[in-house]
Amino acid sequence: RMMIVFDSTALSFLFIPGYTPSKPVKHGKERLEELAETMAASHEKIGIPSPALSEFLVTCNEKQTDEFLKMVRSSPWLEIMDFDAAAAVEVAMRTRKAIEEKDKREGLTGDNAKIKFDRQIVGIAIASHATKIISDDKDVKSLGERWGIEVLRVEDLPIPVSLIPPPLLAA
Repeated sequence: RMMIVFDSTALSFLFIPGYTPSKPVKHGKERLEELAETMAASHEKIGIPSPALSEFLVTCNEKQTDEFLKMVRSSPWLEIMDFDAAAAVEVAMRTRKAIEEKDKREGLTGDNAKIKFDRQIVGIAIASHATKIISDDKDVKSLGERWGIEVLRVEDLPIPVSLIPPPLLAA
């Protein structure tokens, strides 16, 4: 079964009413809803790596957390993905390679804890054979490119046709 991984920003757009990211994206919620509907129609799952789940839940109150987890557990379209042995091996091999190449940070800008989280998110996606990651995090995008998995930003997703105004009629 095919899977696309969503990071905390993508989850926030979908599940937090009125969510506004630090860098606004026109029709962000609608773009992600359209992607989710297309995925459901083709029986693809939305993968939620546990580090992204943690980042997302930090922004939720207790009631929102309970409701979200209940929804995920009952949904055939959402799957929480753990940082398991396969993901750990994936991250270790790639991090070791970066160290051997004298580029431990791999050009990433975050602090060490953030870099570890980002590596885990990408490693989980790769170990789970996800087809792509939806993330507005530039370090996740950079790692994805380096590690060979496509990372799309929310603004890279198409605007739903219903939101595109019709062209003016020619006179």
